[in-house]
Amino acid sequence: MNLTANILITLVALATGLAPMKADFNATHATNPLWPPHARFHVVWQVLCQSGVSLFILYLVWVANFTGHALMAAILNFNWALTFFITLMNMKRFDGSLKDVNGIRPFRFRIGGREQLVDTNLFGATVLSLLNTIATVLLLA
Repeated sequence: MNLTANILITLVALATGLAPMKADFNATHATNPLWPPHARFHVVWQVLCQSGVSLFILYLVWVANFTGHALMAAILNFNWALTFFITLMNMKRFDGSLKDVNGIRPFRFRIGGREQLVDTNLFGATVLSLLNTIATVLLLA
């Protein structure tokens, strides 16, 4: 068992299972009166679906005992990242946006004396993708 890989996979699963509940189950998304009711339905459904997948990933990492169980968990974690980046690349098709006027503010970094703003969703998806990639490399090594 590769403990480091399992811990990284677990961190990604917890982040993708819990963070959207905090970010989306509030007045900026799920209870936003400016959103159409059907859009609110879909955001709640999407968050609950991902949370269920995250629970299954935790089961695969810490309970399941068959060949490839941890690799299967890492692959399921990649589904979240892959669908995020596919959606990101297709935002113009449906007039989407990474940010919401009422949403979480971007991260601010100072690089070369200049302030850089990085969207929270993009930052999180990138970091979680990197962690999951490291875990997968460890599992395959």
